[in-house]
Amino acid sequence: MTLRTRILTVILIVQLGLIALLALGSLDRLRRDIATETRMGADTARNLVLATIGTMQGAVPPDRIMALLPERLTEPRHARIGVVDALDGTLRQPAGPPDPDLRVPGFFAALVAPPPQETRLPVVIAGRPRGYVLITGDPAQEIARAWRDMRDLMALAVAAAALQAGLIAAALSQGLRPVATIGARLSDLARGDLSGRIGPLPHPDLAPLAAHADRLADALEQARTERTRLQHQIVARADAERKAIARDLHDEMGPCLFGLRVEADALREAAPDPATATSAAQIAAIAEQIARVNRALLDDLRPMAVGQLPLATVLGDYVADLNRRWPDTTFTLDMAAGLPEPDEATALTLFRILQEGTTNALRHAQAGRVRIRLWTDPAHWRMVLADDGTGMAPDRREGTGLTGMRERITLLGGTLRIEPAAPGTRLVADLPRLPG
Repeated sequence: MTLRTRILTVILIVQLGLIALLALGSLDRLRRDIATETRMGADTARNLVLATIGTMQGAVPPDRIMALLPERLTEPRHARIGVVDALDGTLRQPAGPPDPDLRVPGFFAALVAPPPQETRLPVVIAGRPRGYVLITGDPAQEIARAWRDMRDLMALAVAAAALQAGLIAAALSQGLRPVATIGARLSDLARGDLSGRIGPLPHPDLAPLAAHADRLADALEQARTERTRLQHQIVARADAERKAIARDLHDEMGPCLFGLRVEADALREAAPDPATATSAAQIAAIAEQIARVNRALLDDLRPMAVGQLPLATVLGDYVADLNRRWPDTTFTLDMAAGLPEPDEATALTLFRILQEGTTNALRHAQAGRVRIRLWTDPAHWRMVLADDGTGMAPDRREGTGLTGMRERITLLGGTLRIEPAAPGTRLVADLPRLPG
């Protein structure tokens, strides 16, 4: 349940409680008023009956008074009059007020109706009982009026409560709008978007929270910048170490192997017997094999052309060499025109992605065609390798090469995805483009 819903729920409960108290107080007042009006109506009816009988005595024959009394009486409000003649025992009632037009719910009538009131007034004329007059309270008119007043009062109270709830909801929406802004900004921070800021807020209660969120964004952005710098340093240090090892292999191992081959060839030429010549040839062959392994190590540690030649030239030469070495597979390289020259770490990573992707396509995919695309957007270098081979099995684990490549790309702040294609596999790599 949201904060706004909770506040509105509490306000609604309070309003309903106030309306209930108002209704209870009104019912108690109405009950007393109706009882008073009914009692007064009964007293008025009693006085009216006595006055009418007194007026009729001497003017009407005694035996006709009970018969004519209902015609001479008019029922007052809130009382009913019945005349019972002792001669025939019939009950006659004068014309009373019309029934109320408004229908009153039974529960309301039961809540406010007073206890029944009934008065029997004996009629004795000339020392002889002639019958009696039955006077009962009739609160129907007063109950109808009370229901109308209560209904209007409750309708007004409910309308006022609804208006108040609407105004409070509008005020809450306006007041909590900065909270939604702060929440959206924190969600952006959780997704890694550190660019936006909330800025100062006019709400004194929420301004410190917004300021803390902005300071958090500043700290996260600074930490990410520092992390990126350190990751680039890690990659650069690793590349420098590999470069130093490659240089040592080239500068130290290369001349030694060359000298060994020269000495072996000289020994073979000057061999005094065939056995010595055969041993010298074997030494030369071993030196040549070591030289091939050394060249492979050099290529693996540090492609010599990367950093020395433009990236487009290095990648183009590598793809051309693949087409020469693997004539059954077609390799195409599509590079956007006018590509900028990346930094050395990015250039080496792009070359490694191309190298690892094509190697996997040749070894595992049995591809007949491999297409490589390279382009940039304002923030990224993007490379896609797509082959038409058999694709990767869902349960197949990544090899050491892909795992190492993914780690290197992650250290540089990029991403590497392997997606199924129709047919074959797509390798999609994104690397951040450094400013300048």
